[in-house]
Order: sequence, then structure tokens, then C-alpha cells
Amino acid sequence: PKALASEADVDRVVMGTLLRAGDQLRVSVQLVEAPGGTLLTSHTVQSSMGDLFHLQDDIGQRIVEALSLPLTSQAMAPVPDAPHDPEAYELYLRANEMARTYDGLPRARHLYELCLERDPGFAPAWAHLGRCHRVIGKFIEEQPDSEARAEAAFRKALEINPGLSIAHKFYAHLEADMGQPQQALQRLVAQATVNGNDPELFAGLVHACRYCGLYDESIAAHAEARRLDPNAPTSVEQTLLMAGDLERLFEFPNPLVVAGADDGIRVIALGLSGRRVAAREAAAEMCRIPRIPAFRAWSEALFAWVERRRSDVLARLARLQGLKIQDDPEALFLEAWLLCDLGEHDEGARLIERAVGKGYCPSRVLGNRPEFEALRERASFQAVLAQADANRLRAREVFREAGGERLLGQARTPSSSGS
Repeated sequence: PKALASEADVDRVVMGTLLRAGDQLRVSVQLVEAPGGTLLTSHTVQSSMGDLFHLQDDIGQRIVEALSLPLTSQAMAPVPDAPHDPEAYELYLRANEMARTYDGLPRARHLYELCLERDPGFAPAWAHLGRCHRVIGKFIEEQPDSEARAEAAFRKALEINPGLSIAHKFYAHLEADMGQPQQALQRLVAQATVNGNDPELFAGLVHACRYCGLYDESIAAHAEARRLDPNAPTSVEQTLLMAGDLERLFEFPNPLVVAGADDGIRVIALGLSGRRVAAREAAAEMCRIPRIPAFRAWSEALFAWVERRRSDVLARLARLQGLKIQDDPEALFLEAWLLCDLGEHDEGARLIERAVGKGYCPSRVLGNRPEFEALRERASFQAVLAQADANRLRAREVFREAGGERLLGQARTPSSSGS
């Protein structure tokens, strides 16, 4: 309880055990004061799997009563994303656990599909199935229709429950990948304006704002997500890299999430800041961690970049061909950044043009970083830079018109609006 009180910023903890024998369940729950560990109330109930949701409601009611919180009839009303089938719900929970690792996603996808065969009206399962389609196509398997399948699943989730935050967040990530970051930005601001207590929406805004080149807004969204949930994972490290705030990035602890593609951000930041020894150590550590093939190729590309081996960087990046990661504009830009740092300016310029053509707005980076100095006299590069900046200015207007500044407390003077 002491650790939970500190890490989760709570003063009450629900603890318990669940035993299952065939179709029978026995659940014991305790409400415990934190950090002292004083038992406030306990409750034990036994039921069949068929009564699972009644059991859930019973336990919830007892906990609320112990907290002395008044419940209105509206608060007790069924929500549109409530499960309807106990066995389908079990499949959903098992899938959620498998989906915590990238190599578990194909199996998780199968379990979500089985869940939805039994309970096709369960919106969260549609949302998570959509994420599986998107991430598997992006990092694991060549699937030309993965984005279409993901979008169909997200639309189904939102058709069932238009306010399902996790579906809006996952959908916004897909929109950013597909070159529609302003649409993602608008979606998340609108939802967060209605449901301002959901950290998932603000975590999504960290991502969408960065794709639109709105780095200050992205950092503000991270702060709001962490205010609502101190442990909410966001992609703010990527934003700090793009904003050039590398010292602040280094202050962040290593993320408590499954290692993936994003943990290379620290390697890039170390290398760009001249800390090559530390960058090499971090890249070597990435290479030692077991990974899916795409992340192994990315880790080896970063290691080769730190060691200034151009041909090996290009060879490792070539292994990503066929996966949707090569259509993600942010991934394209990061590859371009590394290649320009190695002097591969023609290939870097080609990737930058593709990234900006898909709505990515790195104008601040392109205009400031020395790695792009050799490109700045090219008319084609100047045109791409102008396009990126125009997209960023339009995104800022979309953000303002949607109510983003009010949402994040971001009212600004003209002199501070250059993010």
C-alpha cells in the first residue's frame, strides 16, 4: 500500500483475490487505507460465470458504499461499452494481456476476433482489434490492407460508443500515420473538451500535436495527461527531441513500457548532442534486448549510425521495406535525419519530401538543425520547408478553432507562438 500510495497518488486501494473452479468464481475484496494498510472493509462473494457482471456490480456498489460516495441513478446506468457475455469478456481480458508485448499482438488479434464473434456489440474490443491491425501491419507482418482494417474496426467501436476515448486515441494515431494529423488533432481536442478527465485523450494529443509541429502544445498535453494520471504513458520524449530540448529529455526515466521502436529516441538524442560514447552504450543495450525483426533492424541501424557506418545503416533500414512503418511520416523523417547526419543528403531529402507530403510538420527542426545545412540552398528543399511551415500554421489554426488553447490553458501572445 505504501508503494501504491506513492506511485499512483491514491489514499485508498482495492485489493483482492479471485479463485475459479470450473464455472464457479469466488472473489474476496478488501478496501485498504494507503499508505498505512489499515483494512477499511472486506467483502466475499461467490457466483457462477454467468453472473459475472452482477458480481462486478455488487462489488463496485460495496466499495462505493465504503467510500461514502453518493451514487445517482445516472452514475449507475449501464454504459454503452459494457460487456454482455462473460466468456467473451474473458477472451478480451486475455487479449489485453497478450497485447502488452509486440510479439503477442497476432495472438491478441485472434482473441479479440473470438471475443467479438460472441459479443459483437462490445466497443472496447473493436478499438483494441483496430490497434492490433494497425500495429501488426506497421511493425510485424506485411499487410497492405492493415490500415483499412484498422479504420473499419475503429469506426465500428465509435458507432457503438461515440465517446469511447481509447478508440479516439487509437484512431488518431492511425490518422497521423495516414497523413491526416490535423484531422486527428481536431478529433482529440473535441473529445477532450467533452471529457477533460481522461488522460488517454491528452496522451493522444501529445502525438497528434507533434505531427502537426505544435511542440509546446504537445508538451502541455503531456503535462495534463500526467496531472490526471501520474503514470500515463505518452510519447513526449519524441516531442522533446523535435523541440531540441535534449537536456529535459535526458531527465526522463526510461519508460516503463515494453521496449519497441520509440526507445531509440534517447539514442538519437545522445548522438545528436555529441555524447557518442553514451549513445553507443544505449544502442548496444537496445541490440541486446530480444525484439521482433523490425525493432531489431531499427536497433542495429541506430548502432551503425552511432558508429558512422553509412552502408550498414542503409542495409538495416532496407529490411523494413514492406511494412507500414515505411509509410509513417515521423519514421520517414527520423530516418532522413540520421542519413543527413551521415552525409546522405540526397536520400535524406527524398524522405523529408515524403514525410512533409504526408502532413508531417518538422519545419522548426529543418530550419535550425545543422544536419540539414547542406540542403538549405536547394530550391526543392526550400519549397518543402515552406510547405511544412504552412501546414504547421494551418494546424495551429485548427487547434485554436477547435478550442485547444482553452483546453490546455495555452492562450499566447504573438511573440510566443512560434512552436
